Amino acid sequence: MAYTENGRRFRGGVGPAVFTSSPPLMAIRAVVIGGAIAAQALSAAAQTAKDVKGPTPLVAIPNQSPAKLIVDPPIPEQLVLGRVFIQYRTENLRILPVFGKAALDVSPRVGHLHYYVDDQSWPIVDSSGETVVLVGLSPGPHRVRLELADAIHRPIPGASQTVEFTVPDTKGAQH
Repeated sequence: MAYTENGRRFRGGVGPAVFTSSPPLMAIRAVVIGGAIAAQALSAAAQTAKDVKGPTPLVAIPNQSPAKLIVDPPIPEQLVLGRVFIQYRTENLRILPVFGKAALDVSPRVGHLHYYVDDQSWPIVDSSGETVVLVGLSPGPHRVRLELADAIHRPIPGASQTVEFTVPDTKGAQH
């Protein structure tokens, strides 16, 4: 059963009355909803991919800024368990497994990480870009020197940091 009140059509019967729209009102509602969706899409589009992700790595960057290495101290919760997790990040250099003289001309710059544990004379080479993980170090003080290197393994000047930490004796703490 349907009835009209003040130009609105209602469907009645047992239970609450349900509002039903006439075709012109449905069209207006569709326009309003469509406008709201479009406004939301425009506000999301206002922030470009470049705004969020930075410049594309596929286009050469003239006069690149120097490569920079940022290193955090070992994660304390892991260190107390005898595991060393050292997180790092780079600026103006992408860590990639790309090697050789031709890679020196790649722009944006590519390279990898060298790290030395204690007085080690040769580097461990890492091109994963992931956290450095060291296990099995003896209890006591240790040093890890991390440095950025170019595609032919030359250290990049000014892109080196040393992390000092102490691995606790976890054997005495076990029951």
